[in-house]
Amino acid sequence: MKVLTIANRKGGAGKSTCAAHFATEAISGGIKTIIIDMDSQKTLEGWWTRRQEEDLPLIDPDVHDLQGTLKKIEEKGFDLCIIDTPGDASKNALLGIMVADLVLIPSKPTAPDLSAIGRTISMVEEHNKKFIFVLTQGIVRSKAIFQASSVLSNFGPVAPAVISNRTSYATAMGSGISASSIDRLAEEEIKQVWSFLKERLFEEKQTKKAKLVA
Repeated sequence: MKVLTIANRKGGAGKSTCAAHFATEAISGGIKTIIIDMDSQKTLEGWWTRRQEEDLPLIDPDVHDLQGTLKKIEEKGFDLCIIDTPGDASKNALLGIMVADLVLIPSKPTAPDLSAIGRTISMVEEHNKKFIFVLTQGIVRSKAIFQASSVLSNFGPVAPAVISNRTSYATAMGSGISASSIDRLAEEEIKQVWSFLKERLFEEKQTKKAKLVA
């Protein structure tokens, strides 16, 4: 089982939106997925509560033994666990990073967000975790997006698409659905980012398969 943790010490970057949408995208691709909301604001859990489908379980972890919780999840046959973390440097944020196979760092393309991103990078690098950036709440092909992507690429890989500033995302989070179901452009960008993430999450598994075939 792979663990994808969504993390950014700065709040309002779109962590819960990313967690919800990439979870639903994983499920649509046949990946057995479970989610964990470690943020006290419980935005992801609120979205999950409003969700009518029964194909995506959420679990309250034992924060004193998160590894134990993940082991039990893996024993139940799950392929992927997505963890949403709080926008701070609390114990829950650190725990989420420590158990991750890959950390997704969402960031808005603004000067305050970009200037604060170093604190999150330090947390992730301290635990020797692979990470990817995704720009959120931006305007596609705007100058701000190009500049932000250029800045972030100095530190690590940046997803090839932006989770744009669309009302469909807010609607989706308030309704327990995915923006993909109501907005074709949102669907396209979600699929592009998820494809980029999935390739890096499961690259080890894919490499092993390639070796067996050879």
